[in-house]
Amino acid sequence: MVLAGKPLSGHTQRYDTILRFVVALPGGYILSALGGVCLAFGLPLSKADNALAGILLGLLLWPVVFVASFGVANIRRLAAMTGVLTFVLAVFVFSRGWYP
Repeated sequence: MVLAGKPLSGHTQRYDTILRFVVALPGGYILSALGGVCLAFGLPLSKADNALAGILLGLLLWPVVFVASFGVANIRRLAAMTGVLTFVLAVFVFSRGWYP
């Protein structure tokens, strides 16, 4: 991982990488799952087609979120962006009557 400015020490770099994995794995999964459900609610197709489109979006979105988590320079900004997007999608999904 290349960072502009002052290089991180070995301990800090390990800590940063672990935090990025913690945000990327469960955060990316939740974000992709909620994004797929939002798409399934929003499309004017049959239930089966909506479910398939939601699954495909989730399969495409999770790797994008995972890779982007290592592209964002600040870990706090990454966690904030993931949290805000997850919250917005969750509000939309639960307001439409979805339950897990």
